[in-house]
Amino acid sequence: MIPDDPFDIHEPVMKNRKKPAWVDDEERIRSLATDLFGEDAALPGSLSQEVSSQDVCAATGTKRDTSEMIPDDPFDVHEPVKKNRKPAWVDDDDETIRVKDVVASMTKARGKRGIRENSDVLYEMKLKEKFSQVIGSTPEWAELGQKKKGDSDDEDEMARSTGNYLSGASSVNLPKIWLEYKKLPHLNSSSRSEGAIIKAVEFNPHFQVGLVAGFSGSVIGAATLFQVDGVHNFKIQSVKFPKFPIKCAKFMQDGKQFIVGSNLHNHFYVYDMEAAKEMKIHCSKMEEKRSLKSFVVSPDGKLLVFLGTKGHLHIYDTTTLSHINTLYSPEDLTSAAFSENGSKMYTNGSGGDVFIWDMNSLACVHRFIDDGCIDGTSIAVSPGNQYLACGSSSGVVNVYDMASVSNKTPCPVKILDKLVTPVSALTFNSSTEILAMASEYLDNAVKLVHFPSMTYFNNFPGRQYSMRRVQILNFSPKSGFLAAGNNIGGAFLYRLKHFSSY
Repeated sequence: MIPDDPFDIHEPVMKNRKKPAWVDDEERIRSLATDLFGEDAALPGSLSQEVSSQDVCAATGTKRDTSEMIPDDPFDVHEPVKKNRKPAWVDDDDETIRVKDVVASMTKARGKRGIRENSDVLYEMKLKEKFSQVIGSTPEWAELGQKKKGDSDDEDEMARSTGNYLSGASSVNLPKIWLEYKKLPHLNSSSRSEGAIIKAVEFNPHFQVGLVAGFSGSVIGAATLFQVDGVHNFKIQSVKFPKFPIKCAKFMQDGKQFIVGSNLHNHFYVYDMEAAKEMKIHCSKMEEKRSLKSFVVSPDGKLLVFLGTKGHLHIYDTTTLSHINTLYSPEDLTSAAFSENGSKMYTNGSGGDVFIWDMNSLACVHRFIDDGCIDGTSIAVSPGNQYLACGSSSGVVNVYDMASVSNKTPCPVKILDKLVTPVSALTFNSSTEILAMASEYLDNAVKLVHFPSMTYFNNFPGRQYSMRRVQILNFSPKSGFLAAGNNIGGAFLYRLKHFSSY
């Protein structure tokens, strides 16, 4: 008998052979391989040499040192003994898999005479051989008993400094595409008495206090102050304004007062938070009632500008609360925004043009055409005056480099067209890394855009819940929070995890 026959093919040993024994064995091996893998199966080039070496040892009686060899190696391909480790898991389905079933549809592997049930070992070795041909030797990381390299110091150094990476997260640029945020209880969850339509969500510039204001029909308006903690958001104070549906509300720059305006009266209210007292400010008779439904406060807190009808801009002094001047535009104006230092004001409206006003001389100093715009509906200036964003009735938002708006027909650096209905809310965050936009005409018509890449955040607002029709959006002073008011009395509150401060 041939000792250690790898395929258990036993035949009487011929005493007088006219050809070497390994030649006959090789023919049998090739025949068996043809049965298993088809006629075009290729055996390893070293197989004949290995078998010859085995027979020579058997014939001469030479004993090989097998202390470092894998015992009963079916192909007699000997490798150093490797440590056996316990599998990380055991898949019960592996026990029921048969090679015959696996290769049933593989012509080359099946061959003309099919596949035998007892060829699992040969099939496994064939897979290993194919892996070696394609990949090469076993990857170093997959070797058992591998030694730890000298770069562990770098890993330890990273582990020691992880705390610094986490604590300084807000100093790193905001990643694009995916925004890390957490949905918190509604800002007005402890009240919900501001009416069905929320027209204002504001953050106090100096205190961690939020303002939510709105109306229900034309009967009543309400404004409520909340403590912004993201957990309870306790109500501080609620103020009712009978027969005064609030269409706009904003904090004064000192954070101690807020203003509310409506479209049904020719007066507005200033509420003193410390004195818990409201002041009614009457406007001149020549100003229309609808003049007070939209207004902006200058960054330095000195001016209050109401957007009236027929292109009128009514300017008030915030110290005396008296009317200073009225500016005129040839087009109806719908939105206004100040530059960072308050020296300039940008407005857009029904004609599709953008007007730039000098607030020192109280005059229009430039006018340019908003590219492709029929009616302007919203406008926003980034902190630092780098970008000017203009929303339109078509849902398109044009983003301009501020250096180019001195031209008559500047070209936008980015056209944002994800919204398909008029853009009613548009605002930048404090670091100019996010532009928030919304339309009040469709459910969930909200988009956040990353800057400076000007790409959308794909995971906001998400599909797990509905924001309904968002009326207004606003960031907290340091962008730690984002609030949004909708048409069913809700003021959504989100924690933006990248920003560490309120």
